[in-house]
Amino acid sequence: MIPRLARLDVVAGKATGMSIVVEDELLIGRHADGAGRLAEDDEISRSHARLTLDSAGFCAIEDLASTNGTFVNGLRIYSPQALAEGDSIEMGGTTLVVRELPIPASEPTRRPPPQRTLTEGDSRAPAEQGLQPVPAPLEIVREPEDDGEEDQTRVTRRATLSLRLEADLAAGEATITLGGDSQPVKLVFEKGAWRFAVPPG
Repeated sequence: MIPRLARLDVVAGKATGMSIVVEDELLIGRHADGAGRLAEDDEISRSHARLTLDSAGFCAIEDLASTNGTFVNGLRIYSPQALAEGDSIEMGGTTLVVRELPIPASEPTRRPPPQRTLTEGDSRAPAEQGLQPVPAPLEIVREPEDDGEEDQTRVTRRATLSLRLEADLAAGEATITLGGDSQPVKLVFEKGAWRFAVPPG
């Protein structure tokens, strides 16, 4: 039986060129053993992150409350994150890329397809940006006739609520707007969590 392994390549940092193989679990940090030390990267914490490979062949990374954080594809993670081939992981001064995962080809992916969103300052209509409007769901209602004749079928379209989210991750700010005429709600990213911005006064 071929062993289930995950392989990650170091593409930036002191350990550049190193391949890391995960068979079950691998601790990454200055107090880790072997490859987990990332060639003595002094920007990682003593116990920085943990890579795990479950019995089904799915690989995940978890940040262990590190000082400088763990980033997957440029976004800081705060809970275990499933990995896919091609994902990049940044921690300290090191960048790794997931090269191989033992997930069988017949397994459906656990990740949703990437979604395109409207960006601030983009005046193009959604259709011009490759975004397709989602039609409201149809609701079929059967109504009996008063005179006992054959039932009639009435098709109605239920109303939907539109939501617009604009986020500036670098600045730690986001705005949520419900519907077209509602007052936008502002959020700020503080102390590791998104919070409602309180207007002055």
